[in-house]
Amino acid sequence: MSDLTAELRDIERKLFEIPDEKVAQLTLLIERSRAVVLSAAMADAALGTLRPRLVKTRPPRHLTLQRIFCHPFEDLLVLPEDGDKQFGRISRASVAPCWDFVLSCLDQAAVKELEASLRASSPPAIGASADPRIAKFGATLWNIAARRLREEIDRANNEPPHREALIAKLGGETPFLDLVDMLGALEIAGALEKLRDELAPKPVGKLLPEQIEAIREDYTALCLSGAAMPGMMIAVVLARTSDPFQLLPVFDALGDQPTGIEGVKPGQFVRRMISGDSRRFFKSIGRANAEKLGDSNIAAMVDDFVRMIGRLKADGIADGPQPEMEAAEARLREMVKTGVLAGADTKIMAALDAPRRDDPSAAQEALFEAKLQAENRAFALQKVAKVANEIGAEKEVASALKTLTQQIEQGGAALIADIKSGKFSGLGKDAAKQQLYGAVRMLELVGGAQAASRLMKDGLTAIDKLPA
Repeated sequence: MSDLTAELRDIERKLFEIPDEKVAQLTLLIERSRAVVLSAAMADAALGTLRPRLVKTRPPRHLTLQRIFCHPFEDLLVLPEDGDKQFGRISRASVAPCWDFVLSCLDQAAVKELEASLRASSPPAIGASADPRIAKFGATLWNIAARRLREEIDRANNEPPHREALIAKLGGETPFLDLVDMLGALEIAGALEKLRDELAPKPVGKLLPEQIEAIREDYTALCLSGAAMPGMMIAVVLARTSDPFQLLPVFDALGDQPTGIEGVKPGQFVRRMISGDSRRFFKSIGRANAEKLGDSNIAAMVDDFVRMIGRLKADGIADGPQPEMEAAEARLREMVKTGVLAGADTKIMAALDAPRRDDPSAAQEALFEAKLQAENRAFALQKVAKVANEIGAEKEVASALKTLTQQIEQGGAALIADIKSGKFSGLGKDAAKQQLYGAVRMLELVGGAQAASRLMKDGLTAIDKLPA
């Protein structure tokens, strides 16, 4: 492992402990060194490590013409998966070849003048919500880039040989289709900037009535303006919201207004995007590592999956990603078996012992950690149990909970027998109660309140008979 890779892993472990100023300095250093010292792949890996913190801290980025070029469609960027074009999304892998092509199409003297002006400009302060230089320089760059790209795309659509040559130059069909989407966003960049102000900060939760009205008005105005691909506004709106399903009635209400895609109405555009995003989510489940995720995250992933398919079915979209949905369901069943059910009995039963007063602190801390892990596993089991039938795991989960409940009840009965036989006489009532409470707590989490109440009643009755 290289020194740089080791450094990145160390940074990832301490990501949210690093001061904001250091994050800003590191980000600028990586971006400025990208083309000089670091390979592009390593620089991208370094920035990927920092990305969760960049979202929170928002340090000033090293602004380049490429970053300004990408701004109108940056909400649509996704990591590449299988090389196929995703409807309404743009692969990050397409950015570099598309930008190189755009750059080659522009007047080089004008490009150098823009770059010089950009270098002379002052970045915003750390924590600023936006960089005003993007809109300032973008007004020029987006316009000239859109104009030249429109010429190239129209020619490609009319001349098959030119289309083939352009696809070869970009490196494939997907970058070409992504370039078409980039053009659509560039041509309506001004309208998108206005909309971002109305839908900020990202991600937007439940849309307010005034936001819905703004979306409708902005989209209608865009269609009346004769924009070639107004549907790119729909794509950006969906990408900026945490619940895209709420947009279905908004865009269904726009009826037959154009999207730039023949035969696709605004509401249909939304459904196709949701279908594509859900397919991506289902594929991510297939790549998940149960061991690294842990029981709580597996349970959360099962819950997210069930919620997603419920919404897809309710809105009649489930047929689109059906193969990926079925594969994700099978993968989740396997992860539940290996990451939640397997070893649950050992983990939970081992946590029922209470530390003695004379136990060293290290032993007490270890047992406390064991109890915490056992509770997490019990919570994960119950969370999965509520929706297990949706992934075909109800029998396995119900059997595991039944077995665990019986084991804890047997452990509780053994504890009461020990109390009654006098094994706790020398330790005192408090020690007995501590162990009883641990068993009751675990039984409540696994078997429910009724079983736990019985164990508590019987245990306290036995403890009351211990000598003071």
